[in-house]
Amino acid sequence: MTDFDELAQGWDADPRRTERARRAADAIAAAVPVQDTMRVLEYGAGTGLLGLALAGRVRELVMLDSSAGMVEVARSRIAESGLSSVSAELGDLTVAPWAGEPFDLVVSLMALHHVPDVCLLLRRLSEATRPGGWIAVLDLEPEGGDYHDPGFEGHHGFSRGTLRRAFAAAGYARVTVRNALTTEREIDGQLRRFGVFLATAQRETPPRPDAG
Repeated sequence: MTDFDELAQGWDADPRRTERARRAADAIAAAVPVQDTMRVLEYGAGTGLLGLALAGRVRELVMLDSSAGMVEVARSRIAESGLSSVSAELGDLTVAPWAGEPFDLVVSLMALHHVPDVCLLLRRLSEATRPGGWIAVLDLEPEGGDYHDPGFEGHHGFSRGTLRRAFAAAGYARVTVRNALTTEREIDGQLRRFGVFLATAQRETPPRPDAG
């Protein structure tokens, strides 16, 4: 798998990543009811590009990533921004569930295809979302294995049917999957574009006890 600790310091040097995060934030805000009262989790946050693009629209934002190097850079970006409502934490929900206060919205950009057990992660994200809260995930559409270098052990994108079933099994309802943007990568000297989906869903609210 990719060694993100080694890549962290130079991660933001590619302006395409910053632009992709900005477009992803706009796509999320257009698809779910982002409000300035929301507490938000960005999972697989990396250096925090998506979170910082969303931070001004919400009350509080927690960036969570399993790479200590990425978290270190994210904390530096937060300090530079002066945003007291944003924090970055080290953690992996496939290892241990979220133990803190639940979130109104969970977001993720280009992290899901690195996760071996996607169904487990979605269950843990659902558990970290308050009933009625939202999730918005952007990641690769099926791409045949060209996006990463040979030997990549993750997923080569996700079909819409697979995503709908996985979200529903995790306790989410109102699942929608649509194309949101493209991402670029240079392969063998040529710039290739790959489709990125936006999957949104709402955590199911438990039925109210029968008052009668």
